[in-house]
Amino acid sequence: RAYATHVLGRYQLPTTQVERGWMNTNAVTVIDAARRAYAATVLLDEVDAGAANPWGAACTPDGAWLCVAHAGTHEVSIIDRAALDERLGKAAAGVRVTEVSAALADVPNDLAFLTGIRRRVALRGNGPRGVCIVEGKVYAAEYFTDSVGVAGVAAASRAGGSSFPLGEGAPPDAVRRGEMHFNDAALCFQAWQSCASCHPDGRVDGLNWDLMNDGLGNPRNTKSLLFAHATPPSMITGVRASAEQAVRAGITHIQFAVRPEEEAAAIDAYLKAMQPVPSPFLAGEARRAAAERGRAVFEKAGCADCHSGPHLTDLRLVDVGTGRERDAGVALDTPTLREAWRTAPYLSDGRAESIRDVLAVHNAGDRHGKTSNLRPEDIDDLAAFILSR
Repeated sequence: RAYATHVLGRYQLPTTQVERGWMNTNAVTVIDAARRAYAATVLLDEVDAGAANPWGAACTPDGAWLCVAHAGTHEVSIIDRAALDERLGKAAAGVRVTEVSAALADVPNDLAFLTGIRRRVALRGNGPRGVCIVEGKVYAAEYFTDSVGVAGVAAASRAGGSSFPLGEGAPPDAVRRGEMHFNDAALCFQAWQSCASCHPDGRVDGLNWDLMNDGLGNPRNTKSLLFAHATPPSMITGVRASAEQAVRAGITHIQFAVRPEEEAAAIDAYLKAMQPVPSPFLAGEARRAAAERGRAVFEKAGCADCHSGPHLTDLRLVDVGTGRERDAGVALDTPTLREAWRTAPYLSDGRAESIRDVLAVHNAGDRHGKTSNLRPEDIDDLAAFILSR
C-alpha cells in the first residue's frame, strides 16, 4: 500500500456552511502499489472536528500503524493499518461497516469511518509537515515553530504529544505571523480548513467555488492572492473594494469564525510580502525565444490595452464577452497576468484548460483581444509570453 494525503474539496456545493465538511474535507487516499491502482479514499476528519491540511504520512517498519501529520490542526493521526484494511475489505465486498459505508463508494463521504481505529494526538508546535517514525515514536517537522513534534505510536501509549526546539529562533515578525494564521485551521469553525486549503502558498486550488459574496448559482474559479493588495478591487466581480476587506470577509463568511483583528492584519502583511516565482516557461533558449516573439504579438493583439503596468492589469472591471449564463454581460475584474503559468484553469468559470484555449477557443468576436486573424504559431508565441510572466 501507498498513501497520499490531500484536501478533498466539496466545490459542487454552495458555501452556505462549513460544518460536517460541507466545503472541505481532509483525506488520505490508499493506493494499491503492486497494481498501481486507486484503492480507496478515507476521511481523516470527525463529524464535528476537522483535521485540516494533512501533510506527511509514514508507516511503522512492521506495517502496523499509519501516521499522518495535520499541518492545519497541529496534530498527528495514528491509524491501525490492519483494522483500516479490514474495514476497506468489507466495504469492497458490500458489507456495511458504518451507518454510512456499505460500499467503497461510500467511504469518501464517511466522517466516522476511522472511529475506534485512529488516535489524534495534539502536538505543541505549529504546522507539522514531514513525518518519520523511529523506535516506536512518530516525529513531525513543525514548520512555523522550528521544532519537532513527538508522539508515541503504540496502542498502549496514551501520553499527549510533545515538541522540542531545533534552536533559539527569533520571534516571528508580522509577515511570518500572517503566514502562520493563513495556514492555521484555528481561524475556521471546527477546524475544517485553513485559508491555504483553497489558496495553497497563497495561490490557487484550481476549483470553482460558489461563494456567498455575489449570490448563489455562479461558481467562480479561485484567484491567486499574489499582488491582491496592489490590484483592487478584489474578487472576480469586484464585490470587495480591497483585499483588506476580502481577508476579513473571508474569515467571517468562508471560515465562519470571529477572530481578532490582529490576525487579519498579519495575513495582510503576509499577502503583501508574497513575491512571484520565476516562470519555468523561461527555461531553455527555445522557450525564451518564443516568449520574446510573443511580446510583440501581445501588443499587436491589444492585450496590453488592459493588461498593462507592473502587475499587467489596468485595475478595471470590463465585460470582454467571456461570461456565460448568469455572468453573460457582467463586467469582470481584469486579472494580473503575473504567475499566470501556475493559475490554470482560466477564465472566471475555469472552462479554459490552457492560455491557448483562452486566446483561440473562448474569444468570440475578438472582444478579449484581437486573436482571430493570428497564425497558429503567433498564438503559440503569445501564450508563451503570457506564461513567462
